[in-house]
Amino acid sequence: MGEQTPLTTSPGGGAFDELFTREHQPMVRLATLLVGSSHLAEEVVQDAFASVDARWKEIDRPGAYLRTAVVNGCRAVLRRRELEQRTQELHVAEQDDHIPTRLLELRDALDCLSERQRAVIVLRFFVDLPDAEIASTLGCRPSTVRSLARRALHALREELR
Repeated sequence: MGEQTPLTTSPGGGAFDELFTREHQPMVRLATLLVGSSHLAEEVVQDAFASVDARWKEIDRPGAYLRTAVVNGCRAVLRRRELEQRTQELHVAEQDDHIPTRLLELRDALDCLSERQRAVIVLRFFVDLPDAEIASTLGCRPSTVRSLARRALHALREELR
């Protein structure tokens, strides 16, 4: 049977390990906020790190590439979820006893936003990225990021009233 090469022997060697150690938890938090599920978030982040590992020699900015891969992976998950919801209306209640009620309300309120608005809010307020970096991650202009943020904040205010 074929053996899988462990990540520690990736072309980046120690640099990849450092990236993983530094970015794994922040990327899981980012993905959890975007997709609303820690299990799906973990899968998205694992896929993103595998992508970074496979392309290590081609990547100039591994951290930025990783973040973009996580956001794009989350967007794909959200698209699949939306498609599934269109064909079958299932409402699964999550049991998040360890999460404060207000945070659960915020997470639920994020569901009222478009995919891009949600990404902007999470990247701006939970990851603390500047607009220029959010724009780079989402593939749009900084002015678009500001517009999406303004509309998203208005929608959140209305939803949380």
